[in-house]
Parts: sequence; C-alpha cells; structure tokens
Amino acid sequence: MGAGFVERDDGWVGDIAHDAGATSVAITLPARFPFKPARVTPVDPDSVPWSWHREVDGALCLVAEDDHENLWWADAPGFLQHAKAWFDSSDANWTGDRPDLDLDRYFTLSTKDTRLYLFSDLEPHRNQLVRFGKAPNNSMKLIGAGQRPPKTTAKTTNLYGYVADLGDVDTPPRDWADISARIDPSIDLDRRIREWSVNIVVLRYRRADHDGAILLEVWPNQAGGISAHRLVAGADTAKAKAARSGPRASELGGRRVVVIGAGAVGSFIIDGLVRSGVNAITVFDGDRVMPGNVVRHLVGPESIGMFKATAVKAHVERRFGAGVLDINANDSDLTAPDEAIELFESHELVINATADFAITAMLQVTAKTTNKHVLSAAIQNDGASYRIDILPSLDGSDPLPTSSSATPSSASPAYENGCGSPISPTPPASVIEAAAATVRHAIGMLLAEPMSPVGETRSLGVVYPPSAN
Repeated sequence: MGAGFVERDDGWVGDIAHDAGATSVAITLPARFPFKPARVTPVDPDSVPWSWHREVDGALCLVAEDDHENLWWADAPGFLQHAKAWFDSSDANWTGDRPDLDLDRYFTLSTKDTRLYLFSDLEPHRNQLVRFGKAPNNSMKLIGAGQRPPKTTAKTTNLYGYVADLGDVDTPPRDWADISARIDPSIDLDRRIREWSVNIVVLRYRRADHDGAILLEVWPNQAGGISAHRLVAGADTAKAKAARSGPRASELGGRRVVVIGAGAVGSFIIDGLVRSGVNAITVFDGDRVMPGNVVRHLVGPESIGMFKATAVKAHVERRFGAGVLDINANDSDLTAPDEAIELFESHELVINATADFAITAMLQVTAKTTNKHVLSAAIQNDGASYRIDILPSLDGSDPLPTSSSATPSSASPAYENGCGSPISPTPPASVIEAAAATVRHAIGMLLAEPMSPVGETRSLGVVYPPSAN
C-alpha cells in the first residue's frame, strides 16, 4: 500500500494525518473486496471519539449506503484521502452531519425471533409498559399499554415490553449497559427483564428533527448481565407511509380529484394518485368487473361482479386504510352536463379515463364553460401509443395534433360473449405506463407546476404478430 503503512498478517498498520494530529489505524480487506470496501479501525479504539460514524466494533463508517458508485475505495490514495476527511470531520465534531436513523447498526439481529414487529404512534406509550399481540403474516403488533400478569399460561401469544424514550442521542448506545444507563432507574427495568416480565424494549430516539425507533429482544444471560438483540420492526403509521409518497405528498393531501372511468387505465391512475398523497377522489364508472378485466386492471379476481368504481375504492382502502382516504364511488356513468359542471366547480382537477368520445366532448365543453381544464388519457393503436390531453391548453396554445388512427395489425382478433367489437389486445405494460404518465401530469397541474401546457403523446414500441393470411 505504501504511504508509511506496514503490512501484517491481518492487514496494514500506519498513521493517518489529519487536522488535529495523527491516528494509528489498521486497514483490512474483506473477502469480497473490492466489491465491499476496506475497513479502517483505530489501533486504540478510544483514541477517537465514539460517534454515529463508527461501527459497533470501532471501525470507521466511511461508506454510506448511497455512496457506492464506481467502487472509489479501490484506489488506495483516494481511499486514504477519504479516511483523512473522516478524521477531519470528527475533529470538527461532525458539523452539518446528516441525521441518519441507523441505531439498528449497533445491535445483532435476532436469529431466535424472526417475526416482524409493528408499532403505531409511540408517543402515547412513552416510558410505559406495553403489550404485543399476534398479527397476520408471522408478525406481532403493539396493542397498547399492559404488563405481564402474575400468572400466564403457556398458551399465551402475548409478549410484554417497555417503551424507553432516549431523547436526543449524540452518541449511539452499543450494548445493554449503555442503554440501561440512559433509562429512568425508577422503572427498575433490569429487574423486570431478569424476572421475565419484560421481553421487548422499544427504544425511541431523536436526531436533529427526525424520530427513530428500534425494538430489542432482551433476556438475562448466564453471566449475570442482560443480552439484547435487534428485532425486525417497522412503523405502521400514516407518516411512515407518506415518507415514500414523494417530496410533495403533503401538498397533495387536501386536493380533490375526479376520475371518470375506473377501467384499466383509470384504476391505475387512482392507485397512483393515492400512493402520491392525493386522498380525496371521486370515481365514476357504471361497468362491472368481468373475469377478463383482471389481467390488466388494478383489482383482482376477488372483485369480479362488483362495479368497477366500488371495486377500486375497496381495493385502495384495504391497501392504504379507509380512515385516511376519502374515496367517493359512483357506480354509474357520467352523462348529465349539469353534473359535470358541479364536478368541475367542486374539485381541483377532473381526469377523463373513459376513452369515450361523447363523454370526452362533454367534458371538454364543460371545462371551457367553467374556465377549468380536463386531463384526458387514452391508449391508442392497441397499446402501441398513448395520448394525454389538457383541454383547453393551460397557456392558450393549440391542442396536440390529431393522432393517426392506424391500428397495428394483429393475428385473429378475439371476441367475447356480449361484446360487439374485438377485445382490445392492449398489453398491461401499456396500461400501467399510460396511467403513470397521467399521474405525473395530474400532480403537476395540482401543484401549479405542469409538465406541459397541452399534454403529450408517446409511442410505446409495442410489437404485434403479423396478420394471418
């Protein structure tokens, strides 16, 4: 390696100079190097302040999960420079540090209990004894306050725990003794664990403006101490779900949207809007879910026979929780102009996913009358392209030019009982892609940051078999 490092059986040892002096370190290569970075560990673990940027064994945390591009650590001089920068940041007490919530790195994952533990808002249970009960799919859920009764049967599936609030944590705890020292001694938690009345400890903690939590299984060990292993756990809260809805989700929560047509495209539009943070949606569709629909529809076989609007409402409420959604299902088609006017006036956005000429024309006229806009989405050419129109345009410009009506050739059109025209061969991928594009345009319009004033058309490159001769 050079740079003053001496090779030994277990790696290289040398000094890294930094702003506050020099620190002796040992550099070791893991078996998967260079696909896994080298490890740097101070020869004297306590010569460097403990912080969130050290592993539980004292190694420097040099590489974040989002910093793996180009395997930069394979270059020795660059790697040493990166290590120097780590020490310089440590000398500066990690000014401007990113508050990653990764306390779980400091505790071994349990191999005895592989269930998923779910918890909702922990604030009502702060510094309280709690009870966990069995939940579906090999999981346990925090039910509420509770403590183990003096006598419990062997058949009980409940577990009992304690929610400890550590507050702002500057240095992560690395073992149970470190944790215990930070918990109010009046609860006498160590005694409760040794008496097996507490099986789980929930650790709440805070870094900057971010709240974190981990769950530990705890038990008395043969050495007279207490052991703690991490459990797989997750927050089952609206906040946790919204965190993955996109950076603008909170701005979409109060917007009201109408989706007319809950067929294949419309169903995925509704799903995409809900996932993005829109929670107030009115749906119109008078059709029922047929067996053939489920191949490219949001809902599955359990919805066959239901009206599409009601089926989609039930689906998204099951998935995301009826309590946080305001979905109004209308199991009828929109046909009355006066009803269309009311929709434009009471909602921020009207989306047309019917691909029905009469409805599209009515909505376009109504949009002009009410000085509003309709976002229309349609798949064309048997799924080979889609078209999204904003009518009238947002800037007064001409609408998109008329698309070609040519249909790709396909072998042997399929017919279904009760249908007077061939079944559309549009593939599911085209449906999902058209719906996703429509959702992006809808979000832009709701946030007054439109992607385009007129919409878009796109060829999807769908390949069809040649026509049968």
